[in-house]
Amino acid sequence: MRSTLTAALVATAALFAPLQALAEEVSLRLAHVFPAQSSVGEAADMFARLADERSEGRIKVTVFPAGQLGGDEAIGRELSRGTIQLALVNPNSLVGIDPLFDFHILPYIVSNYEEADRIFYGEPNILHETLNDALERHRMKRLGYFENDFRAISNSRHAVATVADLAGLKLRVVPSQSLKLFFEKAGSQAIVLPFPEVFTALQQGTVDGQENGVILTHQARLFEAQKHVTLSNHSYVMSTITASTRALERLSAEDQALLAEIGDEVGKWQVQRNRENVASALEELRAAGVEILELTPEAVQGFRDLAEEVWNELTPVYGQERVDALRALIAAN
Repeated sequence: MRSTLTAALVATAALFAPLQALAEEVSLRLAHVFPAQSSVGEAADMFARLADERSEGRIKVTVFPAGQLGGDEAIGRELSRGTIQLALVNPNSLVGIDPLFDFHILPYIVSNYEEADRIFYGEPNILHETLNDALERHRMKRLGYFENDFRAISNSRHAVATVADLAGLKLRVVPSQSLKLFFEKAGSQAIVLPFPEVFTALQQGTVDGQENGVILTHQARLFEAQKHVTLSNHSYVMSTITASTRALERLSAEDQALLAEIGDEVGKWQVQRNRENVASALEELRAAGVEILELTPEAVQGFRDLAEEVWNELTPVYGQERVDALRALIAAN
């Protein structure tokens, strides 16, 4: 009798073993708006590969690049709902969800990579605290940070050498209250468009130009519709490798820790990869006949004066205490 019962239990266990293994398999969708061949695209593919390798094939991540699942705000909303599980997303484009999502891209927080490494990738500070809290408030969680670089201004009408040259230009901007206000104060018509629509808008003349990093301007072929690029460095953008909190809650603690480990590793790799690509992107833009302009110190001061107006106007939105903490962080050596 006992042997018969034991045999039955063994048979039952064998029957359900494949189902148990199947239940442990994880399928995740990872979205981003960047070209597949960009450093962000490479980082997304690396994330998928490492998840597969380190879970021994159990965690499968499918990557949807180049805005296949929508622009950043659409991706952010789907992350919040849990219908997209992972993304390399630009939080500053989620300001329609929460005004604090663009606190970290206020103009001229930093001016060079040394300052960026200290403030954006150094010890945790008010920028990280604000960004991470905003993500978690909307059911998203940061797994790592990646670089979207310093922003430049490009257009098809004329060179931009001073703030005055921005007057009258129709410029596509990200849906960031700070950058939109920055260009409006300069006299530009700031037009918010999802990134997947930018190239067509440039071709059709819906906008005269846009502001983005030179790598993205090159790799997304935006330069084909415009021949003037100004290295204004008016804002540095740190973005996030982000997970849906709802998706994470369905995973074991071990799997959550694994994804966080991979996100941190991939983000650090992408920052270095991105910087390696900047020089080659500038060379190829020049080879394509694009005029690359660097601002004089006097012109930079004009842009900084404009930025100070933006900081002052948005202080009530971000909060005086938060802005004061950021100013103190910048001033520290």
